[in-house]
Amino acid sequence: MIEWLEGLSAWIETTRLHQTVQTVEWVVPTVQTVHLLAIAAVFGSSLVLALRMLRLAGTDWSPAQWQRRLGGWIGLGLVVLLLSGSLLIVGEPGRSLLNFTFQLKMGLLIGAIIVLMPLAGGMKRLDRPDARAAMSLRLLAVLLILLWLAIIACGRWIAYS
Repeated sequence: MIEWLEGLSAWIETTRLHQTVQTVEWVVPTVQTVHLLAIAAVFGSSLVLALRMLRLAGTDWSPAQWQRRLGGWIGLGLVVLLLSGSLLIVGEPGRSLLNFTFQLKMGLLIGAIIVLMPLAGGMKRLDRPDARAAMSLRLLAVLLILLWLAIIACGRWIAYS
């Protein structure tokens, strides 16, 4: 696996896009800003959904209403994260692809997406403001927030590892 990532990293460094990201001064700070804003949108929306599932906030709306309101922000945010993250990888492929912390972050992200799917599906079925979520959905809500906190921590730690 490491050899494959090393080969991919070496190939990316030969591309014109890599050269552009490396040489145009404003690209990296702009892409990082967009990436951080997308993280804020996804994490913030996930946090609201989780707090609603735990009945700690937003109980004036049903979980289904919250999911309809914020699900699009999460979906759009994940697409923006994919695109901006890909550009950041192209800019410094060795720093990211070969970094254990980055690899851990990607694993955690896959886990967060997997947790989000049944959580969102469960929320869609809870269409009354007084609806109580099953314990399994509340545990998924807590797990989702813990995963996002770990993803954010890993994202920051990449710079130091």
